[in-house]
Amino acid sequence: MQGGAIETRALTKSFDGELAVDHLDLFVPEGSVFGLMGPNGAGKTTLIRMLMGILRPTSGRGTVLGREIADPSGEARQQVGYVADVQHMYPSFKVEEILNYCARVYRNWDWKRCRTLLKTFQLPTGKLVRALSKGMKTQLALVIALAIRPRLLILDEPAGGLDPVVRRHFMQLIVQEAATGNTTVFFSTHNLHDLERTADHVAVIMKGKLLFSRPLDELKAGSRKIQAVFPEGLPEEIGNLPGIVRVEAQGKVYSLIVGENFDETLERVKFFRPVFLELLDLDLEEIFIHTMAKEGYSREALVLE
Repeated sequence: MQGGAIETRALTKSFDGELAVDHLDLFVPEGSVFGLMGPNGAGKTTLIRMLMGILRPTSGRGTVLGREIADPSGEARQQVGYVADVQHMYPSFKVEEILNYCARVYRNWDWKRCRTLLKTFQLPTGKLVRALSKGMKTQLALVIALAIRPRLLILDEPAGGLDPVVRRHFMQLIVQEAATGNTTVFFSTHNLHDLERTADHVAVIMKGKLLFSRPLDELKAGSRKIQAVFPEGLPEEIGNLPGIVRVEAQGKVYSLIVGENFDETLERVKFFRPVFLELLDLDLEEIFIHTMAKEGYSREALVLE
């Protein structure tokens, strides 16, 4: 089996008796771009802070790059780039002072990479951190995370606060890092567009529990759509076919979301001679709505952007 850059076993965190992360078993393959999906309050940030050693688990265990998350040596952190959901940096430092400080802390610091990234984001090195916008602070955090030449990049809602153009470039840079630097990327998001453009593996967390974790290609292959036109209305037998998980109607146009037994279902639909028939792949939002429905959650359970 491929090694795990991140592994957790029954990892749990509670605050005042309330479970934020609930006996979570997670495996993040090395070399993957792994997207963790969930609405606000699902437990994503709490999980990431435990992985980074910022929070101590209530129970359970986890490893990052083969080392226990509670390892007091901090050795694994030398190889982990981290971009938090909110950046906490010394506000009275200039950008260049923050970078000089990090260069002394991380033994694999790469000044050439750092300067290239500063130029890419056009970050002013002489400016005080307190004077940077939220988006600029996030970009600075990514510069630092990538300048250490990480084996693992952990990002908590990384593109929040960025304008659309910078956001797209930001996410592309992350994918390039994974492709060229042999870096595992683990990022949390509730933005489906970022997920679909970036990830090759997807997990969903709800109320601290892991609902599923699958390769994105496998997730997409698990459901398809048949669009058919029946002028006299949808035959009752079609709506009751075991492979059909949802039927949507717009006038006489019926969209049939099919899970299992796709080929058999398609043949039965053809049997009733629709005047128009088209096969479509589901987009990621439709896949999530379908998957969440199977798990008993409503369409509104995930905050989709």
